[in-house]
Parts: sequence; structure tokens; C-alpha cells
Amino acid sequence: MGARSHQAAPLWIGVLPGVVALSAWAGAAGTAAGAVDFGSAVVSRLPFHSNVVAAVALVLIVALPMTFAAWLCLRNHPQWRIAVAAAGALLIGWIAVQLVVIRTFSWLQPIMALAGAAVLMSALAHRRNR
Repeated sequence: MGARSHQAAPLWIGVLPGVVALSAWAGAAGTAAGAVDFGSAVVSRLPFHSNVVAAVALVLIVALPMTFAAWLCLRNHPQWRIAVAAAGALLIGWIAVQLVVIRTFSWLQPIMALAGAAVLMSALAHRRNR
């Protein structure tokens, strides 16, 4: 009995979390640098009332998992599906928690929630096609 073979990740599945990762890294940098103005009402609702803490959370919960998922896909790692699905679910959860914490709506939230759903569904749909 040899090693179990796995199905290669299509390139587009690796690119999808990669694009989301880039946007999350950019958003975290802009947030930490103060280039993104949330307004005093939103900042008062952030943990520790800090843009930097919000940026670190964005990196830990969205940017790093999406980067890792993209890397696993592009390296054709056998566990790429799990990483992609988890990264998509984390992004959806991030948006849901964001709505509860900051209690403010942004046009970017539904776009990123859809991106998270697309990332999650790409892994799940590809799994069904095995």
C-alpha cells in the first residue's frame, strides 16, 4: 500500500484566497497606519479602542489563514482543501463578528462575506468532484 494520492488544486482555487489575502494585508496595513478612518464612534467599539489591535486581529484571523491556504494550493499540498475551507469560514466569521462589534455597515462587508463564501465553496465543491 503506497501513499494516498490527492487531487491537485486548480490554479484558480489558489489564486482566490491569494487575492483575499492581499486585500487583508493591505487593509491591516492601512488600519494600523491610521490611513483608514473608522470615525470615533467605531474606534470606541474596537477592542482596546485601538486600530492597531484591530489590524493585528485582521492579520491573525484573515490575512495569515488566506495566505497559508493560497500557499498550500500553489504547492499542491494534500491538505489544501482543509486550509481553503477554514480560511473561507474564518473570513465569514470575521465579518459576522465585525458587524456585532462595530455595529456599523460598510459596502465592503458583503463583498468580503461573499469572497469568504466563494473561498469556502471552492474547497467544498472541488471535494465533491473527486
